[in-house]
Amino acid sequence: MSDDLHNFIDDLKERLPIESVVAQKVQLTRKGNRFWGLCPFHAEKTPSFTVHPTRNAFKCFGCGAGGDAITFVREIEGLEFFEALRVLADQAGLQLPAKFSSGNEEQRGEREQAREALLQARAFFQACLTRSDATDARKYLLDRSIPEGSWKSFHIGWAPRDRQAMVRALRDKGVTDRGMLAAGLVLEDERQGVLKARFWERLMFPVADAGDRTVGFGGRFLPGSFAEQKQMGKYINSPEGPIFPKRRLLYGLEKLQAGLRNQPDAPVILSEGYLDVIQLHRAGFQTAVAALGTAITEDHARRLARAERPVVLMLDPDEAGRRAAARAGRLMIMEGIDVRIASLPDGQDPADMVASGRTEELSERVADSWDILRWRLDTWSRKADITVPGVLDKAAKEIAEWIASTPSPVVAETWANQACATLGISENALRRLIHPGSGHKGASYGDSGPAISPSKPSSASPEEVLLRNEREILVAVLHDPSAYSRFRDVLDTLQLQDSVTMKILDWCRQQREEGHGFDLEQALIHFRQDEAGNLLDRLRQGRPDDPCLALERALDALPGNREQALAVPTETQVESDDLQSLLREVPISPND
Repeated sequence: MSDDLHNFIDDLKERLPIESVVAQKVQLTRKGNRFWGLCPFHAEKTPSFTVHPTRNAFKCFGCGAGGDAITFVREIEGLEFFEALRVLADQAGLQLPAKFSSGNEEQRGEREQAREALLQARAFFQACLTRSDATDARKYLLDRSIPEGSWKSFHIGWAPRDRQAMVRALRDKGVTDRGMLAAGLVLEDERQGVLKARFWERLMFPVADAGDRTVGFGGRFLPGSFAEQKQMGKYINSPEGPIFPKRRLLYGLEKLQAGLRNQPDAPVILSEGYLDVIQLHRAGFQTAVAALGTAITEDHARRLARAERPVVLMLDPDEAGRRAAARAGRLMIMEGIDVRIASLPDGQDPADMVASGRTEELSERVADSWDILRWRLDTWSRKADITVPGVLDKAAKEIAEWIASTPSPVVAETWANQACATLGISENALRRLIHPGSGHKGASYGDSGPAISPSKPSSASPEEVLLRNEREILVAVLHDPSAYSRFRDVLDTLQLQDSVTMKILDWCRQQREEGHGFDLEQALIHFRQDEAGNLLDRLRQGRPDDPCLALERALDALPGNREQALAVPTETQVESDDLQSLLREVPISPND
């Protein structure tokens, strides 16, 4: 990180104590030389979240979250690094230099206008739901047993058929055309030279980030509408973009933290749609969320892992729902989540069951939800041809992949015993499927090999060791770009397994090839609207004492770590952004 950025951050921290920043979101109690409170990043009853003023750092000993004031604001508000820096600069009375701003003035202005457009659009759609031309929309909601209280709680609205209505209303509120375009609310009609609303004659469901800021919308057509007659999509979403990263968002996310606090023993319920979440919340399931019309992603799994609760999949009981459950289950297993699945009656989704007054039955199905592997084993055992060797082999291979995916040796061993008993195969056969053609035994099932990396955590799996190793290479290069030149022959052709780390290393190479400099500051600016931005913020706090020596050691350890990690199937590789356990943390000890 350059001296300019480093000095600005130091000045910021001097003017704005971290305890004053955290206290805006967390009730803190002083004990000795630090403050304690309930962690805002996961639900807990006993405080394990601490703020150390002299170190300008926070740390949660429950979920592992940690960092400085910038990290805290970024995580709690769902901001990227330079947006968080700007928020803190405003509080401290400092002017954030233009070179450190998130993009140029034009880009920053556009984002601010887009956020204002989204806020005003939500109010406009809500107001439209009360108008006479929304009679059918209100009737649809009431017919689905969704009361007006839920309309208000989830800010449900109506997009009128007139595609100019919203444009006029937002202009009257001072929203710019540029802001509406950046927010994905309108489309340009080049022939007529006008803007038209993207959403029209649809029920509108605002989507918020964890900080409860509206970032986009989902729109549903009504039965019998023009959109249905023309076979348009039942649901359409705001376009993917920096403000609306659909693959990372969950519907109901802004309500999840409160739900976890209010219901400390409840699992997270993952359903399929907007109406499912709304109805589940109405029925008292305050931890219900849903993906936005897309498959569950690694980002979703990582987000849910932070809740430190079991996740109950409550997906439609059809073939598509079963495939979605299997994919979601695998991703969550890799994040160490206790994944379960609730069986639903054929042809029924959670919204239907709440609407028909079957809330108690839903509760029973959540309580009786199956462990995800037991569910897969049961699915396979019900197949009429499971005794055919080829089918049995296919089943055993799938189950072996699932077992290899879990970071918990206890879970792996339990699953292995269940698999052998259910499928009627030997432990030796299953073990060979988990680690085919290798003398190594994975961390998930069987004895671990010796540690290769000197910095390897004792409980880390080979995949985690490799991930840490690769990111130690990157952190050394970014904190001291001169180290790249010393190891250029290796770094110019080095290929890494972790895609995000590889993306940043490729950028470093490109900068060198084009004669430009690079460092952590420039990387933060370049990747400010990219998934790599979160990783870079964490790398910012992991500077080694001697970057050149750290790079040399990391490169020496890489071949052995790669060999051990790749001895397990590639599908099991972990691509986690949780560097609190993989990179050097702010050194806060419970006994300080």
